[in-house]
Amino acid sequence: MSRCETVANCNYKVLAMILSLRRSFALLVVCLMSLCWPSISRGQFVPGLLTETIPSQAYFEAFNDLYRGEYRDALRALNREARGSIRIGVTERWIDAICYHAAWGEVLYHAGQPALALEQFDQACSMFLQDPKWMLQVNFTSDPRPDASLGRTAIPWGTSTRQFILGDIPETLPIQMGDDLATQNQVAQQGGVLRQMQMWQINVMEIVRATSLAIRRRNELLGPLAVHDPISREMVNKLSSGIAPPNHWSNAWADLQLGLAYAGQGNLDQANSMLKRAERLAGRFDHPLTCVALLEQGRLAMEAGKFDLADRLFAEASYSAFYYEDAGVIDEAFRLASQNRLAAPNPEPNPALDNAAAWARRERFDHIFARLCFARAEEWMNSENWREAASTLQTGQARLGDARTGLLGNWSQFLEARVLAELGKPTAINVLNEALANQMAMSNRMLQLQLADRWFDQQQLRASSANDVYGKLLSDPHAVDWAFRPLETMAIMKAPLDGSFDRWLIALLERRDKLAALEVSDLAKRRRFFRSLPLGGRIAALRQTLESPSNTLSPAERTLQHDLLMRFPNYQDLLKSGRQIQNQLREQWKPKMSNEDQQALSKLWKKWSENLAERERLLGKMSLGRTTSQFGFPQIVSIAELQGVLKPGQAVVIFHETAGDLLGFLVTDRASTSWNCGPSGAIARSLSQFLRDLGSGDRNNPINEKQLESTDWMESGQELFHALFDGSSIDPDSMDELVVVPDGLVWYVPLNAIPIKLEDRTVPLTSLSRIRVVPTMGLAFGHAEPWRRVQHSSIIGDELVPGDKDDTKAELLEPLQTAMPNLIELPDPTPVSTPVIASLLDALVVLDEFDIDRNEPLAWSPIPNAREGHDGELAAWLALPLRGPQRMVFPGAHTIAENGGKTSRRRGSQAPPGNELFLASCGLMSTGAQTILLSRWIVGGESTMQLVREFVQELHRTSAADAWQRCIEVAKVIQLEPGLEPRVSLGNVDELPTAEHPFFWSGYLLVDTGEPPLPPPAKSDKEQADKTEAPPEKPVPK
Repeated sequence: MSRCETVANCNYKVLAMILSLRRSFALLVVCLMSLCWPSISRGQFVPGLLTETIPSQAYFEAFNDLYRGEYRDALRALNREARGSIRIGVTERWIDAICYHAAWGEVLYHAGQPALALEQFDQACSMFLQDPKWMLQVNFTSDPRPDASLGRTAIPWGTSTRQFILGDIPETLPIQMGDDLATQNQVAQQGGVLRQMQMWQINVMEIVRATSLAIRRRNELLGPLAVHDPISREMVNKLSSGIAPPNHWSNAWADLQLGLAYAGQGNLDQANSMLKRAERLAGRFDHPLTCVALLEQGRLAMEAGKFDLADRLFAEASYSAFYYEDAGVIDEAFRLASQNRLAAPNPEPNPALDNAAAWARRERFDHIFARLCFARAEEWMNSENWREAASTLQTGQARLGDARTGLLGNWSQFLEARVLAELGKPTAINVLNEALANQMAMSNRMLQLQLADRWFDQQQLRASSANDVYGKLLSDPHAVDWAFRPLETMAIMKAPLDGSFDRWLIALLERRDKLAALEVSDLAKRRRFFRSLPLGGRIAALRQTLESPSNTLSPAERTLQHDLLMRFPNYQDLLKSGRQIQNQLREQWKPKMSNEDQQALSKLWKKWSENLAERERLLGKMSLGRTTSQFGFPQIVSIAELQGVLKPGQAVVIFHETAGDLLGFLVTDRASTSWNCGPSGAIARSLSQFLRDLGSGDRNNPINEKQLESTDWMESGQELFHALFDGSSIDPDSMDELVVVPDGLVWYVPLNAIPIKLEDRTVPLTSLSRIRVVPTMGLAFGHAEPWRRVQHSSIIGDELVPGDKDDTKAELLEPLQTAMPNLIELPDPTPVSTPVIASLLDALVVLDEFDIDRNEPLAWSPIPNAREGHDGELAAWLALPLRGPQRMVFPGAHTIAENGGKTSRRRGSQAPPGNELFLASCGLMSTGAQTILLSRWIVGGESTMQLVREFVQELHRTSAADAWQRCIEVAKVIQLEPGLEPRVSLGNVDELPTAEHPFFWSGYLLVDTGEPPLPPPAKSDKEQADKTEAPPEKPVPK
């Protein structure tokens, strides 16, 4: 070796020694730093010295508390554990927090606090998203192996039919925490935050279970919003990027989480595929999360209507959960299995319930025991064994504990209401109403609507997506809603949702989809009517379906009617016998009857009333079950269907009140347009002035000759016209018939008197067009039932008939009596309630005065009878018998229009203006009325008598709108007799005025469904192509 090579070798060794010393020094620094600065902490424990499990033992005990019904203990423990969870550095949370937040959310979920539960599930998923690939840091030291001892455990409530091998998986596995050696060297040389490398033992499977629980519950709580939720989308992205070691058995756990995430996004095929793969580790072994995969597959099958498959999957989920001691999945499997069985076409009892309940009682799982009792009680109800149902229900309620105020307790209250109703207890309605009120606060659907509203306001939910979301959340209930969620569905139908409908409208108008917006406005009106009815219209829907003539029903409604009558043969028998009694009454009820005939008829009336009461009882019983119902009244029509029945010269104007503005829509046979009328406050001022100018400023003051000669109403009326119709391109001069769907203050607008300025003259609108009103767009041409031949008509009361003497009243009444065919007097005293008697009338005129209270719009009596009380109110008319008079005239109704549209300060109202007329119109039409003439202010006197007589007389010759237009023209030439006009005060006048002034004829509201439309002739392709949404090319009246 040369001297140069020797020197070089020595230099190399010296350099190597220096580098080695530097590395040793760096490692020494690392060790010293790790001893001085513990970067990972949990409570007061030093890392590496932890003696607790991860997650903690208190976490597992909290789950036991939950299923023992001890919610408060569970919440306290989980709150404490979440605050004491492991932190990396100063603020960063570790993956153990997933468990605490998911469990916390689960307790809140069962406690009936969905918003707070969602916050905790959000936290759990956010913790996962901080380190989605944490499983790659786990040292899977051993593979699954068969667990022979576990398979020998007998399941108390059934036997699995699956082929499986129970796997034995280590309870804890080591996971690398902190920086590895290479990273530590880099930190020592370059600086940065050092994390000591450690190997911790964690329960990997439990963290996966908690993550899966959070995903599953978020899917349920968010519903259709999950697709638009950033956390849900991010979960799919991260889970699909590979979170477990490649080609490793732990990928089954990754598949489980991804399958659940796919389900929330609506990717059901992918979800089922992943969940199927997640059943077994390495395609061989069942594992502690097999039950979760089976449970979710069962839920998807149930929602797809595959009831048999779902039942098997729920049973298998409960078996697998029993093997691996997962009480939560057992509870959920039996909950869903009960829903699934009761929703099936032919419900059968679940034979596993009793043995499962005995197991839950032995284990002191009172929450699960109570749920199983309630499921068994509902099965007893379906089999008409109400004594066993009541006993089983009470047994479960006695073990509720803290669950009494949660979802489970509220469900038991609903079942209790069913039992009380069956036993005829008057407390049933109070218990039911309390359950409905509680459910509104606990409802997932209400939470989804609140979130949708908030996201829309914050523009997190865009207008393009809002239509789909609100369309799902605000649609009429479907069969699955009644089958799976009857209590929640009724609660939603009773909830005030005007704000959500307003946002749906705004979203559609922003997208310039005014036709869809118009249809949504009609849905909002329908929902407003349903909300005013018992159980959100649930009973009314069943009543309409079962009692309506089949020729008035859609094909789907006819099929449902047949199915219901087959399912409830007792109701079918009562319906058949009741109609026989009704026909007997119709034939035997005569104007003049002997005392013996009247007594015999009275017995028949009472027999029919008893029949109706029994049918109502059965309807109430059906309404509290899971029976499907469809809301057929008011009808729903699309714009295309509406335009299909409109003729040239006909137009429909729809107003819709939102929280901000009054919206207007115009539809003709060839076009449509929309406009914004602005805030209601401005319209209210114009309306109030117009009403005062018409003479309707104070119900207590008469109108004098100066007011009759004044034309101020023309000026204020034109101002009101522009406030309502500017932007509509409406041309009254070209219209033969105008159908108006009012809303809000528009209900008080005397449309007939609105002055229209033409080129050469100014005339009231009624001189140009027939005008009628309907409460919803679907009723504009809504009825398919033909006019009945008038066999019985009646006139009730005489308070509006002028005159102090009976002879005078009789003389003024005679022309009206002559115009009423087959006039008959109601029995006095009435043997049954007036709604029952009135159902045999085909036409009714009421000449007594009454008020329609804005706060209680269904509390007035169409046939005033002080002795009857609530039994005669309109609310009672909505019950059976469903078909009442088709034509009704009420010239004696008081509304706030007679005070200039202003509410008395002493009688303030929280109800929106016009709501009482909307609900009164809907209510009367739901009983079969097709033509209703209702006063907004009372005129009374001889002019009223002549107007009513003319209208009733013309109804037999022409349509109601045409008859009313003719009546107004006749009224204009009626010579007023001051002594017979209580609202008129004339001084010394040379010539008596006529009733030409709009005060006498414009205060009436004609609510009418029109003539049944004839099928339109087939249109050519060119005519179809000519249809456009552009407004008609017509000048706007000035």
